[in-house]
Amino acid sequence: MKENKSNIKKFFQSIFKIFFYTIFKLKHGKIVFDEKIQSKLYKEENVSFENKNFTLVYSIFFSSNSRIYTDRIHDTAIIKDNLLIDKPSFQLRNNVNDDVTKNIVLKNGTPYIMRRLSGTILSLLTGGGGNDNFFHWLFDVLPRIGITERKINLKEIDYYLCPNLNKWQLETLNLLGIKKKQCLSSVKYRHIKSNQIIVTTHPWQISKDVLKDIENLPLWISEWLKKKFLSHKSHKDLPKKFYIDRSDSKSNLKNFRYIINENELKSFLKDKGFEFVRLSELSFPEEIKIFNDAETVVGLQGAGLTNLIWSNNKTKIIELRSNLTNKLYENLARDNKINFDKLESTPKDHIIADHYGSIEVDIKKLERIL
Repeated sequence: MKENKSNIKKFFQSIFKIFFYTIFKLKHGKIVFDEKIQSKLYKEENVSFENKNFTLVYSIFFSSNSRIYTDRIHDTAIIKDNLLIDKPSFQLRNNVNDDVTKNIVLKNGTPYIMRRLSGTILSLLTGGGGNDNFFHWLFDVLPRIGITERKINLKEIDYYLCPNLNKWQLETLNLLGIKKKQCLSSVKYRHIKSNQIIVTTHPWQISKDVLKDIENLPLWISEWLKKKFLSHKSHKDLPKKFYIDRSDSKSNLKNFRYIINENELKSFLKDKGFEFVRLSELSFPEEIKIFNDAETVVGLQGAGLTNLIWSNNKTKIIELRSNLTNKLYENLARDNKINFDKLESTPKDHIIADHYGSIEVDIKKLERIL
């Protein structure tokens, strides 16, 4: 009986969706892709950054009198005269940008009310990862501002279209001198038409190998972030030795990456003089301060360790992680000349991906590292 009700519900939802999409296609028009006239739809300019022993070149795309539409997770489309523009649009499939003909607007159109804004919009959209994840906000979203400012004066930007605008995201934008009234959240602004839309290429995803790219983040991003934010660190007294307490994690996957013997671990660290810190309870300037002044930081692999870039070369970072996970934070620490060590464990269960899986920390090994 329940299965029949579920099937009936899905049927009516499907019918409603088709009706809904049809209405908006009639209102906004059918979106098509024409490869032959792409160069007429936008202007492209390049900027370069020196990165270790090679140069990285990024593109900035300018499209006048255009629309931007996003599903907030996988697809974002730049549209001019109902023509989908290839290069500034993206359609993420298995975490890589697929062929533009896979973009969802070609099938479903733009099924949201279009808002009209006068002026220039810089898109900071990057896919679902940028919505609330601290790492992706710092390394996928904000660096697009760094790319753009190499070519144009940011005073020419009227609005910044952001994946989301929670408290700490607004804090970072404010510290960059961007006013709250300039910030648009894609939660509310899914479909916009404006005088000019600016989009950049991805700051670090430069190939089809996401794992390789994320383990080799461009150094200029860390340097740019430190240049923009280190001077804003808090003056508050904060712990010098601390353990990153993730018990307040809001991730729907937090139960797939945790420490089985965390109570034992906390008891051990407490005896060693460590305090427990929930990073979500700190302001962004306080996060910078606590890592910049820290002597020793211990934490499970996760977005909170992105803050290691604020650390000085005397800080010791110890990452607790599965032996299957990537070397994102290890390499990030190495590039920023941070004292880094790791304690790897074989995951016990819930291995839904390489960077997930509950682990048991070997306390004796940790004591030797400390």
